[in-house]
Amino acid sequence: MKPWSTLLLLLALLAVAWYWYDRSDEASAPLTERELIPDFVAEQLTRIVYDEQGQLSELMQASRMEHYDLLGFTQLEQPVFTLLDRTHNLSWQASSNTAVLYPDDKLILDGAVLLQNLASGDLIDRVQTSYLEMLLASEQFVTDEDVQIFGDGFTIFGRGLRASIVQQTIEIEHHLRTDYHHEP
Repeated sequence: MKPWSTLLLLLALLAVAWYWYDRSDEASAPLTERELIPDFVAEQLTRIVYDEQGQLSELMQASRMEHYDLLGFTQLEQPVFTLLDRTHNLSWQASSNTAVLYPDDKLILDGAVLLQNLASGDLIDRVQTSYLEMLLASEQFVTDEDVQIFGDGFTIFGRGLRASIVQQTIEIEHHLRTDYHHEP
């Protein structure tokens, strides 16, 4: 083979390789753009979950829902989650500005998070924080942010919270103070 032929063949191979490499970058770009576009959007959404016996176990409402299948999560605006206890009575209601729901039933609430106790006569009425992770299957709540716990005649201020609806326990990681108030 002549040197010119070898040089031309080498340049042709380099041109093909460059073209192929450049095309592979273009092919990956639309995937990234597709990831940022929701697969579907719902307005004024209501989701109802039933247990194995057909009894209502969970109710979710949101003003807007965007589902991202490629990213593996659902984003919610103004969500309200209502949980029921094992005897199918209203238990707790959680609300926030936004939330992200993952397929493993992990829910992250963000912005003005409010946990409202729906059962009457319990010690704790409500919990407020800015961020909260809920594990829906095990009905556990976790946060490392500042929390306020309001009860009958007291308000607890702290940082970090671990709570379980099933075990009916609540633990504050760093207690700051407790205010007691007596109303006549």
